[in-house]
Amino acid sequence: MKKIILLGILIITNISCKSQVLPLEKLIDYVKVDQGAPDRTMYIKDVNNIRQNYLGVWKGSYNNKNYEIYFTNYTNHFIIDEDQLLMRYLITDSNGKILEDTRSLPNDSPFIATSRYYEKSFFVLTYQGRQSDCGQAGELFIEAQKGTNYKTLKLFLSPRQGFINSQTCPNGAAVQLFPKDGFMLTKQ
Repeated sequence: MKKIILLGILIITNISCKSQVLPLEKLIDYVKVDQGAPDRTMYIKDVNNIRQNYLGVWKGSYNNKNYEIYFTNYTNHFIIDEDQLLMRYLITDSNGKILEDTRSLPNDSPFIATSRYYEKSFFVLTYQGRQSDCGQAGELFIEAQKGTNYKTLKLFLSPRQGFINSQTCPNGAAVQLFPKDGFMLTKQ
């Protein structure tokens, strides 16, 4: 009888202390009120396969630059597990000269754009260019267009606002790699 009671207590304790899975699209509720994920959350999971519409290669042009964007799934195993999108890119000018190429960088490179959260119909990614000390950084907003069966993607940059140190950046603010105006990319 004591074994049955002890087993029952262990089961109840295990159920009540069980770690939570927070759906990826619910994280924004906590971001908006400047809180982290709820206590006992052990995994921010893409339970509804939202990232699926973004995976693959996307191409587009804007202001004489050609963009190839590569989205992959990634699960970050830091304090809690978190499903994310990683964005690598190749940017060339109209003559084919490479302006930036992050395709071969490792997943933990600061130059790989990483999703922060998903809200309604778009992902917000943290972006940092090689000249981030001079302002080449911010948040990228990406939205796969539902009406095109997710074959078109809108992307725009909200640059990081901050002071540019004239000693560190004698030429002033760095040129942004991504436009502040939205532009469209097509899934390949």
